[in-house]
Amino acid sequence: MQRSGGWRGVLAVSGLVVVVGAGTAAPVAAASPSAPDPGVFGFGNNDYGQLGHGNNVDDQGLGHVIGLPVDVRQIAAGGNTSAALLPDGTVWMWGAALNGMSSGTVPVRVPGLTGITQIAVSQNGGDLFAVGPGGSVLAFGHNTDGQLGNGSRADDFSPAPVPGLTGITQVSAGAYDTLAVRSDGTVWAWGSNLYGELGDGTMTDRLTPKQVRGLSGITQVSAGTYYTLAVRSDGTVWAWGLNGNGELNGSANKTVQLTPEQVPGLSGITQVATDGFHTLALRSDGTVWSWGTNDHGEVGDGTTATRFSPVPLSLSAVTQIAVGSETSAAIRSDGTLLTWGDDNTGGLDLGTVRWSVNPTPSPAIGLTWVSQVAFGADYGLALSTIPAGYVAVPSVIGDTQAQASQDLQAAGLALGTVGSALDPTCDNIGTVLSQRPGAGNYALRGTHVSITIGKFNPRLCS
Repeated sequence: MQRSGGWRGVLAVSGLVVVVGAGTAAPVAAASPSAPDPGVFGFGNNDYGQLGHGNNVDDQGLGHVIGLPVDVRQIAAGGNTSAALLPDGTVWMWGAALNGMSSGTVPVRVPGLTGITQIAVSQNGGDLFAVGPGGSVLAFGHNTDGQLGNGSRADDFSPAPVPGLTGITQVSAGAYDTLAVRSDGTVWAWGSNLYGELGDGTMTDRLTPKQVRGLSGITQVSAGTYYTLAVRSDGTVWAWGLNGNGELNGSANKTVQLTPEQVPGLSGITQVATDGFHTLALRSDGTVWSWGTNDHGEVGDGTTATRFSPVPLSLSAVTQIAVGSETSAAIRSDGTLLTWGDDNTGGLDLGTVRWSVNPTPSPAIGLTWVSQVAFGADYGLALSTIPAGYVAVPSVIGDTQAQASQDLQAAGLALGTVGSALDPTCDNIGTVLSQRPGAGNYALRGTHVSITIGKFNPRLCS
């Protein structure tokens, strides 16, 4: 085989501090101008421009992906290839060449993809899959192992439907195989089957989709390099393929499972994430369990010892998990992003030196309100989304008090305390000199914005 309501507190959001009061008191905001814009950010290795910064310079900090709107629906990454799904159903890509275009350092729209609802980039970055209208799946890229599902092994760099698939709700792409969940809870798989990762009871490659045996009620799948995991509606986890380091059944024995078997010790699971040789599982109570290879601390239990069965991590209130080949991440309900594992080239956004290992979940630097994260090879993407109920604060500098009130109301805010100060320039008498919170920040709808009006300065103005 070839290989190619009654809460009161302070929410701190990177320079923006929103004090939320109980009862009928209006929210009051205090902010600095350093709050970052929402949107997609890239960090880590950038040899192919996969960070979308318009260059090929590695970035151990943060940088905005150029040219994407703030309301991106989904991000995806694999190898050195990055992609984003926009609200209009179009798909944009950047990084390593994939769709017949040369490598790009800024996003470029993928022709032939419209009405898309979900995307997946293969682990090695060689393929992209998209769920389209009617639950169809469109695919393009490399196809040595039949991972495009089109009945051949020929590469195809123009998006084309995978034959025989309808009603698909999710697709997951491993390095050499692909899996899809149908709305009826069945799972379909195609591509490489070297270690039984297609779950059809054989080790025969499949060039078109075949149903995984013995599975029903599946809500989500995650394809690893040589194995696959699936979550059932009852919260159990099922696995098949190569058990190299306990990824499947809690055993240290290197075995192959040709059909799905339940992973012991797990219940109430809502999401699984796997990539190379380790796995995370998110429970409905917001806790996270982890197991598998741990040479770089990717399990996240504070050690580098391989875990052959799931262990609980010191995490709570988690809403989403993600993994890379030697990295892991969790997003909390407050939008905090925690990462751990191999920080090669800054791919964890921890601000640490290259080649460092971090076996304990740690907050990523400079990211707030994170709603999604995705990992490629030694780099990451994060989507920062303004939560519901927050609005952008407009600038009212230079407005009269009446104008400021109108502008704030139009933005969903309200005029708060009005103060005055001597105008240091004599050019802004009767207009707004300063405001709090400042423009460029975000505040809860209805927040009162305080302003200071310039008044005559007898010492300077004649």
